[in-house]
Amino acid sequence: MLLIKQSAGRFLAQRPALRSSIKELVELAFWRKTLWKSKGRFYNAHLVPFYTTFFGLDREFYTGKRVLDVGCGPVGSLEWATEALERVGLDPLADSYVKLNRGLHQMRYVAAPSESIPFPNGRFDVVTMFNALDHVEDVGRTVGELKRVCAPGGTILLIVEINHPPTVTEPHLLDMSIVDQFDDFTVARIEVFGIRDDHDVYGSLTDRHPFPGSDKPGILCLRLTKKLN
Repeated sequence: MLLIKQSAGRFLAQRPALRSSIKELVELAFWRKTLWKSKGRFYNAHLVPFYTTFFGLDREFYTGKRVLDVGCGPVGSLEWATEALERVGLDPLADSYVKLNRGLHQMRYVAAPSESIPFPNGRFDVVTMFNALDHVEDVGRTVGELKRVCAPGGTILLIVEINHPPTVTEPHLLDMSIVDQFDDFTVARIEVFGIRDDHDVYGSLTDRHPFPGSDKPGILCLRLTKKLN
């Protein structure tokens, strides 16, 4: 199945408009299936450690902060962060996601691409992007936007697959060099883990699955702090 996805990814790489349309359909189909399997209500409790202890943070870190989760999906990724001043989930499919989750989550959903985030410079104290950077249309522009909307002294948390051949929904092959694009940030924490055979990203991180080598598929985890000057 993975080989089929990778072959489709290579084919669609030369047809970006078609790729975008198909990618959206596949993403929505995935979340509809997830919702059905969870009997009509999205589960999100498993995400909390990845915003906190996994990166050496606690819930108090978010007190009074403005938080943006880019590529948020429909599960209520920031619903837990009741201490935060503002909780925003951004995704180009956000309007469809709100229909799926019936608007029950205690966070704001904004429909917009990661390449053009509709907020001013330095708006957010914490910007997160988990398992989504390789899904976007333009990685460079997305990274630029993450950096732009992060406040001086603010934090970016990034989880992204690396050395993974492109597929329909993950059309980019990324590697460790993505760290170099955050040159105006300091690296507070960096870890790389392997990916399990079932390709469960969060399960792999929970297991702290060993990374097999520099050119093998893995999961890069970054905690970055924006320089004040």
